Amino acid sequence: MKKAGESQFEYIIRKTGRKPVECRCKLCQSQCRATSCLGTPQDILKIVKAGYADRIVVSEWAAGIIMGVTKKIIYMFQPRFTEEEGCTFFHDGLCELHDKGLKPTEGRLSHHTQRIDNFVKSKSISWNVAQEWMEPRNRKVVQEIAEILKKQTP
Repeated sequence: MKKAGESQFEYIIRKTGRKPVECRCKLCQSQCRATSCLGTPQDILKIVKAGYADRIVVSEWAAGIIMGVTKKIIYMFQPRFTEEEGCTFFHDGLCELHDKGLKPTEGRLSHHTQRIDNFVKSKSISWNVAQEWMEPRNRKVVQEIAEILKKQTP
C-alpha cells in the first residue's frame, strides 16, 4: 500500500528495493533492444503530453502469467517496440527520453545486475509497474491517456 505523500516512483522503489541507476554498458543497452521498458500510467501520461503520443501503443503484458504472479493479461499503454528496431526511444545506444526526465520507471530502475538467478517475483520491477495499471486510483490517468491517443488516431 502506498504511504501518504509517497509518489508512485517512490512506492515502486520501496517495493522493489531498487534505486535509480544510469548504466550505459552493453548489457543494459541490450535490454532496450529486447523490449521497451514499462512505464506507470503517470510515466506514460507525461510522455504523451510531451508530444510522443504517436509512439505509444496499447500493450498486453503477459509476462506475469509466465512469472506466476497473475493469471491474466494486463492491458496498458507502453512505448512502441519492434523486433527490428527495439524500443522506439532507443537510438545510438541511449534512451532519448532519459535527459528529458521522461524515462519510464522500469528503465530508471533496471540494471544489468538483475538476473534469473537473483530474481524475486514480488520485487520484480515490471510486475510492480504492471500492477499500477490495475489500480483503481489510476483509472483517471489511464482514461486521460486513452483520450489523448484517440485524438491522435485518424
